[in-house]
Formats: sequence, C-alpha cells, structure tokens
Amino acid sequence: MKTRKWNYLMPMTILLIGILSVALLFGVYRIRVYQHINSVLNNTILHVEVNTAIFHMQIEEFISGDTTVNITDAIARMDKSIKLAEAISYGGPIDSEQESLSGMVKMLGLQAQAEEMTSLLKSFKNLALWRLQSSRERGIGSDSDQQFDAMFNQILEKTVIIENVCKTNRDDYLLKSKRIVHGIYLLWAFVMVSATTVIWRIEVQRKRAEEALLESNSLLLSQAEELAAHRENLAGLVEQRTSELTAANERLRFEITERLQVEETLRESDKQIRQLSAELLMAQEIERKRISMELHDSLGQALNVMKLRIRLIEKGMDESQEAARGDCESLLEYLDDVIEEVRRLSLDLSPAILEDLGLASALRWLVSNFRKSHSLKATADIAEIDALFPENHRITIYRVIQEALTNVGKHAGASNVSIGIRRHDDQVTFSVEDDGNGFDPQDISSRKASERGVGLTTMSERVRMVGGVFGLWSRAGEGTRITFSLPVVNGGT
Repeated sequence: MKTRKWNYLMPMTILLIGILSVALLFGVYRIRVYQHINSVLNNTILHVEVNTAIFHMQIEEFISGDTTVNITDAIARMDKSIKLAEAISYGGPIDSEQESLSGMVKMLGLQAQAEEMTSLLKSFKNLALWRLQSSRERGIGSDSDQQFDAMFNQILEKTVIIENVCKTNRDDYLLKSKRIVHGIYLLWAFVMVSATTVIWRIEVQRKRAEEALLESNSLLLSQAEELAAHRENLAGLVEQRTSELTAANERLRFEITERLQVEETLRESDKQIRQLSAELLMAQEIERKRISMELHDSLGQALNVMKLRIRLIEKGMDESQEAARGDCESLLEYLDDVIEEVRRLSLDLSPAILEDLGLASALRWLVSNFRKSHSLKATADIAEIDALFPENHRITIYRVIQEALTNVGKHAGASNVSIGIRRHDDQVTFSVEDDGNGFDPQDISSRKASERGVGLTTMSERVRMVGGVFGLWSRAGEGTRITFSLPVVNGGT
C-alpha cells in the first residue's frame, strides 16, 4: 500500500512543481507587461512636457527678437505634444507603436486630468500663434505673456500630477506582485521539503528492511547449528528459510529499484530547477536592460529638462541678481555630475557597447573604465571572440569578468590586475588575476552561506549553466586568480 501511494505521490509532486514554476513565470511576465505599459505612459508624459517646454522657450525667444528660431519646428513639436495627449486621453497609437494608453489612464482615474491637459495644450498653441501675429503688442511683459506663462505652468502641473499617480500605482502594483511571487516561492519550497521528507522516510524504511534481513540471516545460521542433530527435518527447515530469504531479497530488490527511480526523478527535477534558474537569470538581464534604458531615457531626460528650466530661470534674472546667477551655475554643474553618474549606472546595468560593438570591445571598455575608477594598473590581452559564442554566452562572459573586477576593486587591495583570453582548440579560457591580499579558499568554503557572500557562487553557477568549468586559486598575501573555460559553440574561424 505504501509503495502504491509513493507511485502516485512522486508524479503529483513533479506536476505541482511544474505548475508552481509556470505560475512563477506567468507572474514575472505580468509584472513585465505592466511595467512596460506604465513606462510607455511615463515616457509619453515626459515627451509632452519636454516638447511643450521647448515650444515655450522658442516662442519667447522669437518674440524677443531671435530670428534663428525655427517657428515651423516649434509648432511641429507642439502638434506632436497635442497628438500624444489625445492618444493618452482618447486612445490611439503612440508614434509607430500600436499601443493605446487610454485603458491605463482610465484605470488610474486620470481621464479628466488627461482631457484637461489636452485642452490646455490646444489653448496654449492658439495663444502662442495669436502672440506671433502681433509680437510687438504682445511681447515680453505684456498681459498675453503673463497668460502664456501661467498656462504653461498649468500644463506642467497636470503632467506632474499624472506622473505622480503613475508612480504611486506602479509601486503599489509591484509590491502586490512581489508578495504573490514570494508566496509562490514559499509554496514551491514547501513542496520540495515535503518531497525530501517522504524520500527520507522511504530511505529509513529501506534501512530497516536491510536490518531485518541481517537479523533473519543471523537467525537462520543459529537454527542451522541447532538442527544439526535433527537431519530429517533439516531439508524442510532449509527450504522454508530459503523461501523467506528469497522473499526478503525480492523485497529488497524492489525497494532498490524504487530508490533508483526516485533518484532519476530527483535528477530530472534538478534539471528543471537549473533551467528555471537560467530563465530567471535571463529575466534579470532583461530587467537590467529595462532599468538601464529607463535611467537613460526617463531620468536622463528629466534631468535635462531640469537643466533647461534652471537655464530659463537664470535667463530671466536681471543684473541685480548676480548671487542667484552664481547659485544657478553651481546647481547646473551639480546636475552635470548627476547626469554623468546616471549614465555610469546605466552602462553598468546594461552596457550598450556589448550589443553595438561586441564582446571584445565591451570587455576593453570595462577594463578601461575600471582603470579610471581605481588607482591601480590594469592590463588586458583580449582576443576577438564574438563569433565563437551565442548571445547568452557573451552575456555570461561579460558578467563574470565584471563581477571579478568588482571583487578586485572592493576587497583585493591590489596594485595590478590582468585580464587574459586564450583559445585552445575548441576551448576558450578566461582569466582575471591580481596581486592583492589573497585569501584561503578553504576558509571561505567552511563559512556559513550568509558569511560567504554570493559573488563567487554566482560566477561559478553562471559558468556551469553554459557548460563551462570555473576555477579559483588564491593564497593569503599572494593574490587571487579566477579562471573559467567555455567550449566554442559557433565553431569560430
């Protein structure tokens, strides 16, 4: 009866693990879809804000007498802002993407705000055209100029309201989604623990059966000695005991077969878990790329808009406000530093050079950037290897070397670091070596998981998932060398 229950339990356990894995992937997919729509809405609002600000600036400059301003281009920008606002309010495509944002706007309760923003944009454009027709009477400082600035501020207020609501809703949705995903993780862990417990119980039962068999054999020998004087009954007793032993052996053989089946099932489950880990790493790379693009496109543009606004404020100051002008210049310099830091973070998350120029160029850029960021000598011997590996292998190579250099910069205390790439037949070997403090690998491996950190473990797992071999050598006071080898996938030339 227990064996029959086990035959049903294992397939059900595997099925449940598969269902939980699919649910986890679906949850990740839903989060990505929602973030994409929310990102498109935020980018659209930002485009409206930027185009409107540029239109406002160009109109003011033209009325002030700047003949280099292209009014046709300014009006085209304003028309694009109105078109984007109408797409947000009433639905319709955004540029070449066939996506309608009206559903998202209605869900967030921003329909009235979006329609009011659209109306303000149209009125803003009409007022600008009216001022252009008689720029002398309606120039800087006139009532129409004040009305023009007030309407521009109202438009900015509407865009800020919509952006804040989108951000709040996005944060709430992500929090709920993360809780659901964590719940699936906990349930998945519970199923794995339960399956492991059942396997342990079966192993205990098997050991008990072995002990019973040994006891039976011992009893058989004892009885054989006692029955030496009773030869006429010996044949029957031996036959009886032999039958019992055969049955016990059959049971043991059956249990061993069962155990082998369980081990095969566990190997298959481990394979599925590794496949899921690979998919999660790929999802992580996609998320890094999305965050990198959002930092570059959204935050970068927002900071540039802020610079533009400060320039406008500075331009509007008179000669008696020199101190304020100096403060504006200091703030602009600080914004330049912030924009550069955002650019660096964006490149660290997902370097565009890896896609644009290939792995070899990306690694050279990584070493060059590392050399600038740390006061040590970094040398690189990097061969052209892009044609040897597919995209996921190239990402793995880049991430492992990036993590190794990060460890050198944080922990090694080194003066020199070298990066090398060598091809040997159908294998390519990568190495990162420093002359820093070094450490005892045995000491690291004996620590608790919470004390070891995840850097070396993550590098090793990444390499193993693409069929490679990871190696580590280090000794206290003699530096550290990390190596890993990958088989050539595309053959090379």
